[in-house]
Amino acid sequence: MSKIKKHLDFENIESKFEKTLELPEYKKFLEDFNSSKQIFVIANGGLWAVANHAADDCNRLFHKEGVDKIVHSMDSACMITSIANDYGWNNLFIKWLEIYIKKNKSSDIMVVGLSCSGGSKNVISALHWAKNIGCKTGLVSGYDAKVLPEDINQVCLDTKYFHTTEVLTLIMFYELIHACGAECPTIKEEVVRKSVSQPISRPLS
Repeated sequence: MSKIKKHLDFENIESKFEKTLELPEYKKFLEDFNSSKQIFVIANGGLWAVANHAADDCNRLFHKEGVDKIVHSMDSACMITSIANDYGWNNLFIKWLEIYIKKNKSSDIMVVGLSCSGGSKNVISALHWAKNIGCKTGLVSGYDAKVLPEDINQVCLDTKYFHTTEVLTLIMFYELIHACGAECPTIKEEVVRKSVSQPISRPLS
């Protein structure tokens, strides 16, 4: 049996979160996010899972509070493998976005890229494409991007580890949900709500 290691380092994540909220880049990101009716979130690997989770909770909680906003993520394995096979991995997100975003109807759309390194080629190229057709854009990264066009806003979380970046990014999305007018319910509230819900009546066969 191996020796149990010391607890995992999350880099004082609460302090990093509070510092992120004070960044001028985050404030610009929040302004763009709040003013957009459609947001497309793109990412790879663990941050792809974060994007899907964040999009689902954004949509569920925005709908509950009547917030006029839809968040999309590329959660179809069929779509991912189809586009990657036909056009290559580096063109994955551009080809996906082309299906949904029209050049003359992009002013109320934001494309958000997530990248731990800040250098994911398919994410950066898609942000550049989106910016060129008039979308609002933003990159959330753990590390300062070296290849990002200057006109794309970057919120750098200044993190050391992949796991910190992924957790902090998800926390940031819950802050965006709250800031845009929706509420993140407590566990107790949901337990109480479910306990008083009436079961769906089913017709007798």
